[in-house]
Amino acid sequence: MFAYRHHFHAGNFADVFKHALLSQLILSLQKKERPFVYVDTHAGIGHYDLTHPWAIKNKEFIQGVGRIFGCIDYPPDIGPYLEILNQNNESEALLKYPGSPVIAKNLLREQDRLVLNEFNSSDAEQLRLLSKGWLRTEIRHEDGFKLTKSVLPPRERRGLIFIDPSYDRSGEFERVASAVEIGLRKFATGVYAIWYPVMSESVTLDFIQRVKIYRGQSLLRSEIHLSQALFPGLMSACGLLIVNPPFQFELVAKTIGSWLLDKFDSSHNGRLVNQIID
Repeated sequence: MFAYRHHFHAGNFADVFKHALLSQLILSLQKKERPFVYVDTHAGIGHYDLTHPWAIKNKEFIQGVGRIFGCIDYPPDIGPYLEILNQNNESEALLKYPGSPVIAKNLLREQDRLVLNEFNSSDAEQLRLLSKGWLRTEIRHEDGFKLTKSVLPPRERRGLIFIDPSYDRSGEFERVASAVEIGLRKFATGVYAIWYPVMSESVTLDFIQRVKIYRGQSLLRSEIHLSQALFPGLMSACGLLIVNPPFQFELVAKTIGSWLLDKFDSSHNGRLVNQIID
């Protein structure tokens, strides 16, 4: 059983970046009335207590969600994400951080469906308890990298597959790419959103090239790079690789990324990457 616990990193800049974009991906699919399924391959526990000892050990959330919580001047594209954040914190104090399952649950319509998977046994049980009473929700407990084989293609024939592993083991990029390959062979028109840490340009390009071979129609590479001086010894850049991105989603990603970069990087030495790869 893997030892990774996301509670140590909950609400950091990477969480905010990927979840703000994830919110808009869900809303983009809702521009059509037809139902779709949201598949979360590495769902975690779904909700994080920022007063938990693990969360306050490094206090990564202070430099992430802590910098935007309570903001009243923001672009409309990030509004839905911020509304969910506010709904999960009843007072003016930042005490909780909603993970991707809670974000999806808050946004999905009556006709849409959730498939949430977590491999860690204790985390899967917490997720099951959290989601008790949620309608049209299936909780699974299996290897997330095999989920694209076991749940695709969906009966709705429309779907968003969110792949967000911990990358705490060697070979993780290869496992992700293989999962996407299987998914695309079974469900070529699905939207696949893959979060990844930026380790080096060569690692990222190798990963993108591997996914590109099995892509659908196009890829969107969206990354946020913060000044490494602000995060000595820690991750300072991450990205979301989107297969079959919604029309003009790169503009949405740029708007959200630019606003977050301004909030997160006081050195003004950071940068964004928004690149369509055909």
